[in-house]
Amino acid sequence: MKPLDRRTLLRTSLMGAVATLVLASCSSATSLPDGALGDPNNATLTFWDNNAGPDRTPLYEELIRRFEAANPGIDIEYVGLPSDSAQQKYQTALAGGSAPDLGIVSTAYLAPLVAQNAVIPLDDFLAASPQRDEYDTGILQSARESGGGDNVYGLPYTSNNATLWYRKDWFAEAGIEPPDDYDEFFDAAATLTDKDAGRYGFTIRGGAGSIYPLLQYMFASTGTTAFFEDGKSTLNRPEMVEAIEKFAALYDVDTPTADVNNGFPQMVASFGGGSVGMMQHNLGSLSNHRKAMGENAGAVALPRNENGVRTIMTDPFPSYTVFRSSPHQAAAWKFLEFMTSASSQSYWNGAVGQIPVNKAARAAPEFDAMPSVQAALTALDDPATVLVTPPDYLSDFGKIVQVQMVGQWQKVLIGQLSAQDFADDFAEKLDRSQAKYDARNGK
Repeated sequence: MKPLDRRTLLRTSLMGAVATLVLASCSSATSLPDGALGDPNNATLTFWDNNAGPDRTPLYEELIRRFEAANPGIDIEYVGLPSDSAQQKYQTALAGGSAPDLGIVSTAYLAPLVAQNAVIPLDDFLAASPQRDEYDTGILQSARESGGGDNVYGLPYTSNNATLWYRKDWFAEAGIEPPDDYDEFFDAAATLTDKDAGRYGFTIRGGAGSIYPLLQYMFASTGTTAFFEDGKSTLNRPEMVEAIEKFAALYDVDTPTADVNNGFPQMVASFGGGSVGMMQHNLGSLSNHRKAMGENAGAVALPRNENGVRTIMTDPFPSYTVFRSSPHQAAAWKFLEFMTSASSQSYWNGAVGQIPVNKAARAAPEFDAMPSVQAALTALDDPATVLVTPPDYLSDFGKIVQVQMVGQWQKVLIGQLSAQDFADDFAEKLDRSQAKYDARNGK
């Protein structure tokens, strides 16, 4: 009989863990640390979802139905928030003394809640949980760093790694393989471009949301392992400036001219409509690509750098948080534990095409049909892979990347600002923000 390889052995062992945890998730028992507030078996909990919509709201409604069936003493009142106003609604609720018991918060705006002492650390709950060994330690560490480095204030339930999506038909026609390193990436972008035919090798994001993918490319292509070293930002180091210059040089050569203003919807339309051969986006766009081109949408992890290492800057990820004002923290944790169980994780992440934080859930069969997830998992499983966590703990980091630097990046693309000046401006903003953070925290 052929010996089982490492992945098969891992899958076999995890399937057993899934079965165990499915049974555990149906139980009303839980383990709690000393001092957990409230009755874990009786409560009415208000639960806010920060990204409500027709695709994901039904998933939460189904999981809530399952939880309430297994825990008849607990009622969950679901409140769906639009993603573009969720942060403000949390702040308004806090100001008015009407925060929910628990809610979903992006790491992009977790830091202000931590600074306001609005959410509780979950480390003691995690330590007491029978599922504690099932959570991905690397993702938990990223969550810890996003909150300031000392505690887990938000329990992640999904990882949404940056991915290089490619059209299988274009690559087959050109007789080339999807890129594994950045030399191959730039070569592929040039090879696939045929302006006379209205074809471009890549779509580069210049509009809203463009800075996160730019940063992910910068760290991946240079192998830089941190945002700060020796107390200074790494973003304007020579290798980072060179990376920015090379990336920007793709614009209007191997990318559409309209890319300077394009955000996610326009990129997806170009990729799915057959005018570009590659796009960089996270795993969450799987459903868009499948609707547009079916199985013709291929996916690989972001390419390796020149040293053969894959360096992954984590995307902002959603986390479950428990608010300090809640008198039902024990019951809230019980719900969080259920929502991050193997069965709940495989259901939710299997539906949206993202990576479960509960490692046992990754053995679920629905992930076998998702090459994008498999590529991301292979990268995460590689011991040589380096994870870089953005400094979401800086209260103004979100404003810097989402607002202040977008226009500057557009100027780089159209030749009105040098890559050096862009990088210096970016680094200076981060250095000032870090200095303010250190001063507030007595460092």
